Amino acid sequence: MNVSPVATHTLKLMRRAVIASFSRSRGLLPSAVNDALFHLPTSVTCDTLELARARGWLAADLGARTIQLPSRLALDASDDRLRDLHSAVCSQERGPSLFSAEIPRGRVLGLGCSAIAAPGIVLTDVCPHRGVVAQHHRALSSYVIARPPRRLPGTSALIGAIGHDNFYHWMFDVLPRIGLIRDGALRSIDQWIVARTTLAVATELLARAGIDRSCIVEIGRGGHIECERLIVTSAPGEICEPTPRSVAFLREALSPTTAINGNPAPIARRIYVARRGRRRVANEASLQGLFTRFGIEVVSMEGRSLDEQIAAFSGAELIIAPHGAALAHIIHARVGATLLELMPPDYNNPSFFVLAGACGMRYGAISGSRATGARGHASEANFDIDSATLERALEVALQG
Repeated sequence: MNVSPVATHTLKLMRRAVIASFSRSRGLLPSAVNDALFHLPTSVTCDTLELARARGWLAADLGARTIQLPSRLALDASDDRLRDLHSAVCSQERGPSLFSAEIPRGRVLGLGCSAIAAPGIVLTDVCPHRGVVAQHHRALSSYVIARPPRRLPGTSALIGAIGHDNFYHWMFDVLPRIGLIRDGALRSIDQWIVARTTLAVATELLARAGIDRSCIVEIGRGGHIECERLIVTSAPGEICEPTPRSVAFLREALSPTTAINGNPAPIARRIYVARRGRRRVANEASLQGLFTRFGIEVVSMEGRSLDEQIAAFSGAELIIAPHGAALAHIIHARVGATLLELMPPDYNNPSFFVLAGACGMRYGAISGSRATGARGHASEANFDIDSATLERALEVALQG
């Protein structure tokens, strides 16, 4: 029997509600009994910094979380899309404080890396569950019982977060936590806790950020760790809303040493980033003439090493690309460069609109039309881009 996506989603919500109700019932038990029988949290806080201060734990206020929106290209065809993207941004331009804090006997639960303080308090500003009320957080609504925790001595730092197999989320939800932990400077770190991942480049990303493989502790689905001391941070930003602070950390951590040491910047380039999997531009071949006329180099990230991917974006003054995780590399483009994002129809994701702002770039968007024979949701389906619309956008983008 086939079950519709709507029905499947509804069943998941019902399951979460039932388990969350059971979690509240467990909260009536003495905490020692709950820990001995279920090993699960029973409550939440969305203010870890205040909790740490109230209990006398080490903590550092790292300043307000800010986002920066890009200057926008004056493209008539993109006015509605830009308004939609702007309205989809969750953050105010100045949001809650960033922080790091030490949690004595802090725990980490599951692949979602839920952080838990004694006696069973989920730290939702450390491990957000977007679109879900706090009482239905994954740590309270995914488990009926957990395995007893594995215990880690010394000081552990939690940098795991959502999107554990996605390059974009590793770049902006995981790695910037390393910078926050170092800025907080609460203690030296013995081991770093991350979600188990199939992302091939994850170990290399951590190494670039100064974390040796021998210091990494992975947690998988159903995993449970209790740390002698657990250092946690706020989320670096709202999910899919990178901050200038995160971009600055990533540029320093990931850019080639030649760029950091002040050597001459690469020659300005114009690139089109081809996408070979889902959500690709189906009529890409028909746009090749435009790319040639405007001096645009076609590049693809598939099969390239991390250094080769960085080099493809390094120094670029104009980037045209369909929406996709490869655009995380725009952090390596020139400050003041232009991003022209090609968007599927009826798909409203502000990730790279906000990232362009964090990078100090200009931004424009072109909405495509569903490609003939395309299947699936708009976020997955291939789409076409009108060549005349793209031509006008390129003319505007290159006017300076």
